[in-house]
Amino acid sequence: MYKRIAAAVLWFLTGWTAGSFLTFTVGVSPVLGPVLGGAAAGLFAGDPRRIIWVRQPAPAALQSSALEPA
Repeated sequence: MYKRIAAAVLWFLTGWTAGSFLTFTVGVSPVLGPVLGGAAAGLFAGDPRRIIWVRQPAPAALQSSALEPA
């Protein structure tokens, strides 16, 4: 869990920096930096498609034994 929190913080700062760079070069609203940072942090920390953060399989003792013959 600590890796996910650290990744969220780092992606937020990276997105904010990239947004601030775009603000400086293109001349768009300065709100772009925090918005990009928040979007990047949410995307990578949340990982909706489970590409980055793989869940550990449940231990064999906790799995259901409904399919085993009695």
